Amino acid sequence: MPIRFKRFQSRLLIFFLVPLLVVLSAVFLIVARANTRIAVELITLDMQKALANFEATISERNETLAIAGDTLSSDFAFKNVYETNDHLTILSALTNLLGRLVNADFLVLVNDQDGTVIADTLQPALIGVEPTWSNLINSARILDRAGEYPEAADVVIVNGHPYHLTVLPFFNPELVAWLGLGFELNQTFTENFKKTISADVSVLFKDTDQLWHINGSTMPDSTQGDLQSQFNNITNQGLDSLLTLDNADYVTMAKPISQDLRTVEIVLQRSLKEQLAPYEELQGVLFTIFALGLAILAAGIVFISRTVTHPLLLLAQGARRIRDGDYQQQVIIAHQDEFGELAQSFNGMVKGLIEKEKVRDLLGKVVSPQIANELLSKNLELGGEEIELTVLFCDMRDFTTLCEGKTPQQILQLLNEYFSAISGVIESNGGVVDKYIGDAVMALFGAPVSYADAPSRAIRTALTIYKVLDEVNTSFSSRGLSTVTIGVGINTDTVVVGNVGSSTRLNYTALGDGVNLASRLEELTKRYGVNIIVSEFTRNKASEFLYQELDMVRVKGKSVPVRIFSPLMFTTEATLGLLTTLDDYHAFIRVYQAGNFITAQQLLDVYTTRCQLTGFTPNHTIINLYRDRLHKLQADVPVDWDGVHTFTDK
Repeated sequence: MPIRFKRFQSRLLIFFLVPLLVVLSAVFLIVARANTRIAVELITLDMQKALANFEATISERNETLAIAGDTLSSDFAFKNVYETNDHLTILSALTNLLGRLVNADFLVLVNDQDGTVIADTLQPALIGVEPTWSNLINSARILDRAGEYPEAADVVIVNGHPYHLTVLPFFNPELVAWLGLGFELNQTFTENFKKTISADVSVLFKDTDQLWHINGSTMPDSTQGDLQSQFNNITNQGLDSLLTLDNADYVTMAKPISQDLRTVEIVLQRSLKEQLAPYEELQGVLFTIFALGLAILAAGIVFISRTVTHPLLLLAQGARRIRDGDYQQQVIIAHQDEFGELAQSFNGMVKGLIEKEKVRDLLGKVVSPQIANELLSKNLELGGEEIELTVLFCDMRDFTTLCEGKTPQQILQLLNEYFSAISGVIESNGGVVDKYIGDAVMALFGAPVSYADAPSRAIRTALTIYKVLDEVNTSFSSRGLSTVTIGVGINTDTVVVGNVGSSTRLNYTALGDGVNLASRLEELTKRYGVNIIVSEFTRNKASEFLYQELDMVRVKGKSVPVRIFSPLMFTTEATLGLLTTLDDYHAFIRVYQAGNFITAQQLLDVYTTRCQLTGFTPNHTIINLYRDRLHKLQADVPVDWDGVHTFTDK
């Protein structure tokens, strides 16, 4: 009889084998990484020893060449041949001696007086020219002048191949020439050297084309091309210690072997896969343990799934139905454990969601969705907080005319069509419709969702509203209705936002002088014959727009004056003619506000003339307003003139 546990927690503790999976995985990964690290360290250590062995081999070869060179220099018969001063005779003697006495690939004799080649077994036709490795002769001469034995050796490029070259003096009886003995670092050299070390050997050199070439290598032919390419792509960081050649990883160590540190390099490499071969058996054992652990874990999961998976699937299906908006079906799980309790809680949650969706749906139609979310996500309490906010008022003009001859139902339908268009623009720019006041709209930018560019969003909304209004008016005209004109006022200020009202009925809104000023600015649009008026506080925080300054005013109920502006467009859209015209206009405004009314009258005339020249249509309402003011002010200048016009009515 199978053991049954009443609590799911007990079954979970018995069959929770994930720790085994984690431990086995961690052990496998740690051992694998450790094996790789140790393999690389061992290869690197071996190759460091191999490089030391290489240096010893080169040193031993140099001593051998030096002894052979000394023997040749003291050979009486060769000295007699040298005295003939005949190129072919000397070349023949060098060739003969190369085969009998010297363990080298070529011999060369260079005149000490002019530093030119006398005979060269590698390049028989070469005579009378300075060798490319003459710096070795200069190094030997320095040693000679210092009283030391003049011998020099280096790896140099001769006839397009790297050679280890030893230079010795040739006395007859004085120093008359220099004898060079060289052996090539070629395929034979790399194969012989590989026999003494446990690594592949390659010799690379840079030829006159400034590209690296391989002169000998024990690496497979398929990898040599990759090795040469990677050398030619070396950056300032140098060659990587782990190279991938022909899809295989090689631990690599390169060492310059020429004195200029740039021309010839010996490269030692060993396959990482071959080095890791002894560890693969251990990894196989670990993998077997790993697989066994997985099998045990799988058996446990199969056992547990008989009592766990089915309830979870039911809950997942219920959650998907809720996600798709279906709240009608309940999850039924006939368990007496935690899953049974979870199903009951889940069904209770669904009931709560149904009620909340009803409230959210209804509330979202009464106020903006953002305000609805704000109210639903916080405790509903009276009070608010002070924040910087941009308030937009949009009011319909001549609403009475639009309503003439229409039933209340028709008026409501027209208003809804108008409000839908305006609200869509506000919300698309991140604004929130706070309330509808008759035929007016009050919108907030910066609460309850905060934006750093709230003033710019509000002005962009106002400019867009007039484009959308054209579409609304087109629709109204097609039905024989009067078209709509509106005015927009915008102000940015620190105001109080929050819930106002009573403990039983709340309204999320914004309050303060800044809100009142926005409303007053909307009312002034009629006075100045403009569509939009913004305060200087909004204008200063939205510099990407082009503005026409209208006036400095005290609105009704305010004692502090404020500069008001009308946004025209984005600054980038303005033409040079428009900018010049506005400069003339703003020059008039400055002089007018300074109290120089005669000059102001002249500048106003300049502005109207400029408009005619540039084709810019002036605002005749503003022009007539200021002409009337100037006429009165020139006749009776106020003693306390401060450039501010005070409005005593709306």
